[in-house]
Amino acid sequence: MSKPAALDEELRRIGETYTGKWTYALTDIGSGERIGYDENDVMPAASLIKVPVLIALYQAVEDGRIALDDRITFGDEHRFPGSGVLQRMSSGVEMSVRDAAVLMIIISDNVATNMVADLVGHDFINEQQRRMGMEQTTIFERWSEKLVGLDVRKTWVSTAAEMARNLELLARHEAVSTEASEDMLRILRRQDYRHELSGKLPWSEMNTLPNYQQNWVAEKGGASPGGIRTGGSVFHGERGYFVMAAFCEGGTGPGGTGRESEGNVLLGKLGFAAWDALAAPEGA
Repeated sequence: MSKPAALDEELRRIGETYTGKWTYALTDIGSGERIGYDENDVMPAASLIKVPVLIALYQAVEDGRIALDDRITFGDEHRFPGSGVLQRMSSGVEMSVRDAAVLMIIISDNVATNMVADLVGHDFINEQQRRMGMEQTTIFERWSEKLVGLDVRKTWVSTAAEMARNLELLARHEAVSTEASEDMLRILRRQDYRHELSGKLPWSEMNTLPNYQQNWVAEKGGASPGGIRTGGSVFHGERGYFVMAAFCEGGTGPGGTGRESEGNVLLGKLGFAAWDALAAPEGA
């Protein structure tokens, strides 16, 4: 039995205790082997949808429509509550397009997301997903007050398989271009929030892993009411290189609704098991 196949059994065992619905997909970059569980089921994506937004932005740059050093201004039309810092600032704050993308990813800033997504165009984001072969990953609504009380499946959705494929294209430097893929990975590696798939890895107080040039995780997570927790990661370790995406919904177990919610705990266990099996340094 291959390592991924054995890992699949372990991941399914871990997920058995989860009280809601969960899915995952994993691709080993070296061998190309894929494993998963309900990986084609459409699930609420929460802020993990910001990865396709990032990819579409870099495609727009590649097409010559936008430059990363163009200036972009926070307007009242971009304001939206939730994660991030810009919502607490006065409108009129100006930054580069790339800086807005960094805020969108590393602290999941919702205002910065609106700035980037409005600049690129929501139709363009969806079109790029279709061009890359993702038939289910879709943004239906922008980040706005209209979302309050709206069915999460009418906002933005994806599948574990499609989100893992997005990350695989980044890892293989096939998303947009080699240079663009590498820059997106640099941003994703700067993630401040390690609450999902990499949550149980041995992060230092500097948010790095031992021998961080060889051992690193580029990732994005997300959370929404209803027990929705999502995670997508590119894991690079001394023993291997793989991508993984996982979705949780509806868990009612202990831990509350914060970072120790049942969904976050499950994602952390899944990610650690995969890291330990495929990529972690020997003896770590």
